[in-house]
Amino acid sequence: MTPLLDAFGKPGTGVTQGNLVMVGNYDMCPSITDTNKNQYKHCYIGAPTRISPLLRVDWSGCLPVECVPDHDELDTWIKNILPESAVNILNSSLKLENEHIYCTKEIVYDTGAYIGTVYLAIIALLVLSGTLLFSLQPAVDSLSKSPTQETTLNKILKCFALQISFKALTKTTTKPGQILCLNGIRVLSINWVVLGHCYLVFVTLASDKSYIVNTLLLRRNNPLIFNAYPSVDTFFTLSGFLVAYLLLKQLAKGGTSVMHWFAYYFHRYVRLTPPYLLVILVEWVKGPFSFGMDTFHEPCKEYWWANLLYINNLVPWKGDKICNSESWYLSNDMQFYIVAPIFIFLLFWRPLLGLFWSLLAMSVSVVIAGVITYNYKLGPAGYASLNREDWWLLYIKPWIRITPYIIGILGGWIYWKYGKALKQRVQLMPEWKKISVAVPCWTITGVTQWAVVFGLYNDIKMVNLEQKAPSMVGSVSYQTFARIAWALAMMVQIYLCQSGLGGFINSLLSWKGWLVFSRLTYGVYLLHIGLMSIMLAQSRHSFYIHPDYEMGVRYLGVLVVSYLAAAVVYVCLEQPLASLEALTYRKPQTTTTRSDVDLEADKALTFINKHTD
Repeated sequence: MTPLLDAFGKPGTGVTQGNLVMVGNYDMCPSITDTNKNQYKHCYIGAPTRISPLLRVDWSGCLPVECVPDHDELDTWIKNILPESAVNILNSSLKLENEHIYCTKEIVYDTGAYIGTVYLAIIALLVLSGTLLFSLQPAVDSLSKSPTQETTLNKILKCFALQISFKALTKTTTKPGQILCLNGIRVLSINWVVLGHCYLVFVTLASDKSYIVNTLLLRRNNPLIFNAYPSVDTFFTLSGFLVAYLLLKQLAKGGTSVMHWFAYYFHRYVRLTPPYLLVILVEWVKGPFSFGMDTFHEPCKEYWWANLLYINNLVPWKGDKICNSESWYLSNDMQFYIVAPIFIFLLFWRPLLGLFWSLLAMSVSVVIAGVITYNYKLGPAGYASLNREDWWLLYIKPWIRITPYIIGILGGWIYWKYGKALKQRVQLMPEWKKISVAVPCWTITGVTQWAVVFGLYNDIKMVNLEQKAPSMVGSVSYQTFARIAWALAMMVQIYLCQSGLGGFINSLLSWKGWLVFSRLTYGVYLLHIGLMSIMLAQSRHSFYIHPDYEMGVRYLGVLVVSYLAAAVVYVCLEQPLASLEALTYRKPQTTTTRSDVDLEADKALTFINKHTD
């Protein structure tokens, strides 16, 4: 009976202070037997409380298969486990309509698993073949008495050579006209995304939830964690800006042929989908808390096709059924990319008409956001809303998230039209006038962004500590204007950097080292939640948020591992596919030597710099 008792989740210290995480010994479950020959399995049971959305009961341990409690008896079952002091606190606080009961399942290698295995094997074979072929090329050239034309197969395989891909990843040379400040903005924004998700994931099993409620939520800087949503609007803004700027340059050169438009759409799909498919096909590991992995991955078995069509923010309709929870962003971005030429064409040929339709689309979007917020009694942000079950109506739908993308398009149009003239005019200004323009602009945009992020401090505290809904007027106002304000401030800051009014901020954001990390932001976005979920699923213990360096170390660890994993995906898949695509945009070479292959990498990188966002 001792092994069973050891494997059974039991209350630890600090229960009355919010430690409601009870973790049993996961590894002992398979070896447990009793006189009645009962079968045991490891189970997890979780239920939120009414004290705070962040405070919940989490239990894990070994149970006989027939003894797993159902919904009706869960309330009594949990209270029987807890000590009397905790029961007195939770007696009227359990909120069991949203409980989660999960028992460990054996990993089944289904069709998706086999497809994923084959997919990984093909990538590995291509990379190995290309790398070896590149390494052996000098020996082949030395044995050949006369140059021979390289076969198409060899060219394709060499696109997967690690030597070429690694050179493309680490290259930091730039060309005149590149908007270098965007690289720093990208990297800092994805790091902010990871920070918010890190707390979101690990807080699930935090033993010191009292620290969150009594300390973390009272800090003035807590919106950096609990209101990190504008970081995503940054990416929408940058994407719209670059798509408009590059496409307008192409239109000005007369690039409107069918081939150009085929390349426009084909490039985006090929660039995003193969790495994305890796994440969809992954079969997760078992562990004490692998329920998180299942809820993360299970919908992929049913809705994988919606992800590959980039409509998974619409199918299924409810946000909690999405295959790979973070992938809603990719669907929105792809949908915006598809319709972007409509606005850009109008801005190019009929500027006033294009401006009218852009502003009309934004107006419709903010009205819809306001109506949904009011109708469903939603708050201004996820952690500042009592009604989180319907939050997906605002968070993942394209008609809500398109406003920063359109502002990015308008910003790209203005920069294409007046960017050079603005820079030349600033260069002619005396130093005092530059300062008199730069300081107010940076101050106003900085205060605007500060208000968007930190303006929800009281609302976040009210919802999570007092269980009171924010003002509906404030919620509607924030939902209608916050994204616009953030995107406009971002565009002004980009103009300041590009026109010579960026000062040390532009020097920081334009550091060439950001180029390497910016190429990995897509991979980091795809992989970081999955990596954190694996860490959570296999953990044999609960987590602590306090002291702060606990989460600091955990965050830095996740960040480093995410970048390393993204680098592997980049050199093995993203860059090889870009090199393959670049082969169709150059004249064929009669011979290929080692220096020629280096040139291919440079050309591939040039192509990417011209056509990527």
